[in-house]
Amino acid sequence: YPGKVFWVDSGAGSDGNKGTVSRPFGTMDYAVGQCTANNGDIIMVKPGHTETVTAAAGLDLDVAGVSFIGWGQGSDRPTINFTTVVGADMDVDAANITMSNFLFTGGIDALTGPIDINAADFALLNCETRDVTGQATDFIVTDANADRLLIEGWTHRGAAAAGANTAITIVGGDDITIRDFWIDGNFAVACIENVTTAAVNLSVYGNNQCFTRTRNAADVIV
Repeated sequence: YPGKVFWVDSGAGSDGNKGTVSRPFGTMDYAVGQCTANNGDIIMVKPGHTETVTAAAGLDLDVAGVSFIGWGQGSDRPTINFTTVVGADMDVDAANITMSNFLFTGGIDALTGPIDINAADFALLNCETRDVTGQATDFIVTDANADRLLIEGWTHRGAAAAGANTAITIVGGDDITIRDFWIDGNFAVACIENVTTAAVNLSVYGNNQCFTRTRNAADVIV
């Protein structure tokens, strides 16, 4: 790795620590602020870590070129939980960021876009989004700056009850790719939606798997 490596653990860490494996930071949000843009910095997040996001931009990924690696499997994966207000979200505001192996949970009903992607070349790899309390209206949202977004190995476990519109809503953007995914929920609009501004060269497909189901009578997948 070319840059610095920081460790995060909500159970044993504290913001202000050195960020080493034995003295980790307490939050991912603090760790982001210790990184240098486009330096190849890596944030390692330990098994069992919980990042609680209670406000808009409560977790702001605003340093370009940082990679976030989650350790653990199943419920032991690092969890980012959105709660308190419907606008609570993680903002992707810098380019060339990668996240791998995280669990995102909706801890309050009617979240309006807890994963908010506003920058180019973001990669979300082998992650899961999950309704826990009620239903997120749209779990992932993008804007026209999300060029070359890659979502791969994504699992979305939506609630069976009505209340969601989409698992992901795409607004504009060039060369977005969503592949090898498993999506289930009760979506009044569609599992995957492109709205307001046409996306250019949007690819939705599966190499290894591609499963979608909506429990809503609207019966729209994309």
